[in-house]
Amino acid sequence: MTNPPSAPPGFTDHVFTSTSGTELAVRVWPAENPDVRNTPFVVWTHGGGWFGGFHFAPLPWMSPGFRRRGYHLISHNYRLAPQARIDDQLKDCIEAVSWARANLPAILGPEKVDVDRYVLCGESAGGHLATLMALHLTPPPKAVIDMYGVVDFLSMPAFGPIDQQPNRENEGPWEGRFSEQELNILLRDRDPKNVLTDALAWDEFKRLSEAELSMIWATDFRFTNRVLMQAELHMMHSLSSSADGLKIGIMHEEEFKNKEEFMAFVRSMSPLRVLEQRVTERKQGRGLFPPTAFLHGTGDVVVPIQQSYSMANLLKHAGVPVGEFYEEGAPHVFDLKYTGAEVPGWNQFIEPMLKFVDTHVGHHIK
Repeated sequence: MTNPPSAPPGFTDHVFTSTSGTELAVRVWPAENPDVRNTPFVVWTHGGGWFGGFHFAPLPWMSPGFRRRGYHLISHNYRLAPQARIDDQLKDCIEAVSWARANLPAILGPEKVDVDRYVLCGESAGGHLATLMALHLTPPPKAVIDMYGVVDFLSMPAFGPIDQQPNRENEGPWEGRFSEQELNILLRDRDPKNVLTDALAWDEFKRLSEAELSMIWATDFRFTNRVLMQAELHMMHSLSSSADGLKIGIMHEEEFKNKEEFMAFVRSMSPLRVLEQRVTERKQGRGLFPPTAFLHGTGDVVVPIQQSYSMANLLKHAGVPVGEFYEEGAPHVFDLKYTGAEVPGWNQFIEPMLKFVDTHVGHHIK
């Protein structure tokens, strides 16, 4: 498995207290051209299956891709499941964007940033949250980049026929530092005092030391029992291994009065379903949703590419500009290989996606 990306130099770290009372963190990288005025900015929302992930280091292509084009880049964290429900995560993400619009002029200089020209970008769970945010933010983003994100939970295996749902019992005995019983107790933990806002994306603790990971992420990161338990929870109840991970750990199914109420919540967390409803209400065209680029591998077995196909088709039929960049045979999180323009595939997938964003942001590279 590829090691996690490294944090590009030149950032500043910031913390704010959200309305939930939880401290959330933001990293800010200024555009590489310091003379640019009224520069747009990109908000990156990390993935990690809603249980894991970190804001310390954006995907490798984002800094050379956006900052060299004259965009400021920010990353942010959010409360992770199982203590935080998926709509709590949405609220945190929206607050992070609002914080950025309010505070970037002071951080970067009042004439250095246009707070109304911003882009939402996220991968996997972050792609889901980015598309969901775009339905709620005012003013809306000028563009959205959804990288292999879930946009319709109802068409995922966890909500399919019972005999086709991912089930831990079919995965064989669990082998890890923590027992299956301990992890299942954590899956149902709703105590906000136990919440994490940054975590391992998967099994980095098996491949890297604390010192190595701290150096890569430019922060002091520790493999506490809580951090390690969170990593194993994610691995045991990942999207492709356990329907309980999504229904119980991420969506808190037990908090709803009945199945109908729960399924209404699931629909409200599915950007495709929300947009379908808006289309039936005859709300079409550019006001329906921001121009959206999709980056996805056709070999993705975690989030099927049909998720992107369906959302892209709906938007196109509604008159929303769409860019589609699908890499044949590529798996989930395939874009870590794109570290610069010299990498084969950059000019086929990354560069045209960036140009799509430029067009709809109204940004011209000097």
